[in-house]
Amino acid sequence: MRTRRAAGALVLATALTALTGCGGSDESRATDQPEPGATTSATGTPPPTATGSTDPSEPTEEGCPYLTAEQVTAVLGADTTETAGTVHACFFDPVSGEGASVMLSRVDIQIDPTEYAVQSKALCQGDVTDVDAGDEAFACVMGLGPQGQLYDGPVLIAVAVDDAADEAAGIASIVELLPEITVPPAS
Repeated sequence: MRTRRAAGALVLATALTALTGCGGSDESRATDQPEPGATTSATGTPPPTATGSTDPSEPTEEGCPYLTAEQVTAVLGADTTETAGTVHACFFDPVSGEGASVMLSRVDIQIDPTEYAVQSKALCQGDVTDVDAGDEAFACVMGLGPQGQLYDGPVLIAVAVDDAADEAAGIASIVELLPEITVPPAS
């Protein structure tokens, strides 16, 4: 299951990057997260953590900023745990090891979000379920199975459900999860 999920995440991330229009760009973007072990060159001290402290013993704010394990558990009806969570991607897996898993990823799109949503909907295989969330949101079956997309300004949050009872159950879970997503303000 892990190998399939990792491969699916890689394919989804690659597809989203290609569709954002920045895949061939020479422009590089700095992230707000320093490299592990990095220091500030002027002072030789570690850069501030997410909490604003330069004390490396102080915990940084980590975890999924979009959904909680409790929200995912309520939707799936089975205990889940957050197995990975950052501003870029979050994974929620069943505590029992059996059942549906949820993957969420964030992409800052570089083209018109409305046009991007139209192009994304064209990739759906069958019915599209519109969802009242963000500027635009929908769920459908795509190449990797049940997936949903939420657009909030230039931010795209993609949600995939893996190992649901069937595609309809995966779509129903996504339809419930999309309105629960909180997109943090840009830093």
